[in-house]
Parts: sequence; structure tokens; C-alpha cells
Amino acid sequence: MSRLAASRRGAILMVLALLLLITLPALWSGWSAWRLDRAGVTTEATVTSTSAVPKAKPDRFFVRYYLPEDADPRRGVYIARVTREAFERAQVEESIEATYLDGKPGVNRVEGQVANRFVLWLTLIGDLALLAMLALALKFRPSRDKPLVLLATADVTRARPGFAVEQDGIEHVVRGDVVKIGEGELVVHVGEGREVRVVLGEYRNPVGYQQPAEVRGRRLDL
Repeated sequence: MSRLAASRRGAILMVLALLLLITLPALWSGWSAWRLDRAGVTTEATVTSTSAVPKAKPDRFFVRYYLPEDADPRRGVYIARVTREAFERAQVEESIEATYLDGKPGVNRVEGQVANRFVLWLTLIGDLALLAMLALALKFRPSRDKPLVLLATADVTRARPGFAVEQDGIEHVVRGDVVKIGEGELVVHVGEGREVRVVLGEYRNPVGYQQPAEVRGRRLDL
């Protein structure tokens, strides 16, 4: 695998990891809501405080609460955004209806709880941006399915050990080890797992098997 291909593969894996990282909280929230709908236990939670923002003309309302000891022995304190109606009722009654998962009290919600749409929209925008990056990475990935095939424009010559694939105008110059010799053609290994097939045509190949060679030729689009 070439360095470019390895780098591109690493970038794709990083995008996929970021996509999972961004989406996981939303998936967990949806999964928790589904479990609460299916197996949630309803109880009365004690409200410890309420707050509304902004103070002048409040449009966001919050309650702090804890579950009964039999539901949550650790008596953890939670906070939730709720509707105005639920907020006003909690102020008067100093309690609010809550639903929790038995054995997992941290997974809970209260009556009138408002979903955080901003986080959902942010997650969606982030996912779309990452998917666009992934699509671009896949679209412009290096093509490795179509190997380089050359029509020789000169005799094959012996070369010093080493690998290279260079372009000289409309021609390519490749250097590497001869790994296959066939009738009217040969295959040259040019490093990093790549091979170049060379169609000799009217030109000669004096270089033997596993010997370093240099070949000049024009690309054939087969």
C-alpha cells in the first residue's frame, strides 16, 4: 500500500470514528427514551429548586430533583428542562412525576421534560459534514484496481537496484525488479506492492528474471 493510500485510509477511519463519537450521545438518548417507554417505573421525585431564564421574560424553565430512596439509594440530584406548566406545578407542589429504569435511576425523565433540540440539530449538522468529507475521500481515492500498463518506446535496459515510477512528458520511466517474463512482455515490481506490466512490441528485453531494469514507455489504457 502506498503512503498516499495509507494516509487516505487513515483519514477515512478517522472520519468514521468522529462520526460515531458525535452520533453516539444522540443514539444513547434515543435508546434510553425507548427503554423508559417500555420498562420505566413511575414515581414522585422531590423538587429541590427551580429556575427560569432569562429573568426578564423567561422562556426556559429548569427543575432540580431527586428520586425516592427506594428508587435511587445514592440520592443523586438531577436537573431537567421542562415546560412552563410543569415548572409552575413543581413550584407549587415541590414534587414532580418521574420515570426511571429499575436498577439504573440515572436513566430517568420527568413530566413535561423538554428535549434538547439544539443538541440534536448540532449532531445532525456534524454528521452531514462528516459524511460529506467521507464522500469526498471515497470519490478521490487513488485507483488501485487498474494497474499501470506501458507500451515500451525503447529497449529495456539494466539499472541500479531501486524503485521508481516517473513521468516524462507523455512517457513513463519505471525502475524495479523483473518479476515475470512472458512472450512479448514483462512485469516489473516497482516497490510498495506495485507492479507495472510492459508490452514490448518491437523492442527487446535483455534483462533477466529478478534483475533490476529500467523501462521507458507510454501508458496503455486497457
